[in-house]
Order: sequence, then structure tokens, then C-alpha cells
Amino acid sequence: MDNRNALDAKVQRLLDLEEIKTLRYRYAYGANIIGDKPGDLKAFANLFAQDGTFDVGMGVAKGPAEIEVMMRSLTTQWKSAMHYMLNPLIELDGDRATAKFTGLFAFHRQADSSPIWLCNIYDDSYVRTADGWRFQTVRIETVFADQAFLEGYADKIVADQA
Repeated sequence: MDNRNALDAKVQRLLDLEEIKTLRYRYAYGANIIGDKPGDLKAFANLFAQDGTFDVGMGVAKGPAEIEVMMRSLTTQWKSAMHYMLNPLIELDGDRATAKFTGLFAFHRQADSSPIWLCNIYDDSYVRTADGWRFQTVRIETVFADQAFLEGYADKIVADQA
């Protein structure tokens, strides 16, 4: 590989890493709720591949249409919800990638502005599509959750994720 090709490959790698981070950040902004108003859930769902799966411990949705419906059901409990994505570890493999991100979240309810905290580790896979990088799978492992968060989703949490 000559120097030009090596440089092109390094630049492409850096672009891919930044595009995947940006995808994860768009996910966070789409999932935020600010003053009772959820983010753009259609745009959120379109961050996923057509056969992408979304599993955050409250059932599994497949494809953007199901993901949008699921997100609409998960955004009614809170006055505000802020999603922070930290510590990306991204592994590229051509047109596929895997990553882990730490998610730290602060929620609050209508009647009580005290923060409710949650921390997850995201375990994602990605695919490059004609529209750019998309989530193939999103799955979480909960590190800690305030009891009030668990109570807010008591009717939705799948037993093996609680």
C-alpha cells in the first residue's frame, strides 16, 4: 500500500469513527425529553437499519416503524429525560462495526423535579448503508437504576433486564 492509500485508509477510519459517534449522539438527542416534549422519534427510529433491533430491557422492536412505536410508549412517564453518552469504544470491520458506550441518564417526573438516575452500558452493532452508518442492534446492560426509574417502567421492564 503506497503512502496515499495508507493516508486515505486512515482518514476513512477517522471519518467512520466520527460518524458512529455522531449517530450515537443523535440517538441521545432523539431520546431526550425536555419539558414534556420528546425528541424527534421518527428521526430517532430512522437511525436504525431497516432490520435493526432495539432492546433496552422493555421488549424488542425491529425496524424503524416498530422502534418509533416503542419509543412513543417509553416517553410518557417523564417531564424531562436527558441522555449522556460517554466513553466510546468502537471497533471497525469494513462496513460493520461494534461499540460500547456508557449511558448516564437523568430523569424527573411532573410532580417532583428531583433527579432520577440511571446508568447503562450500550452494546451496539452498526452497518454502513447507502444512507450512512446505522444501528444494526442496540442492547443495554443496566449498571444501576434509581428505584423511581424502575417504578416508572414497572409495566414494561422485561424480567432478565430488571
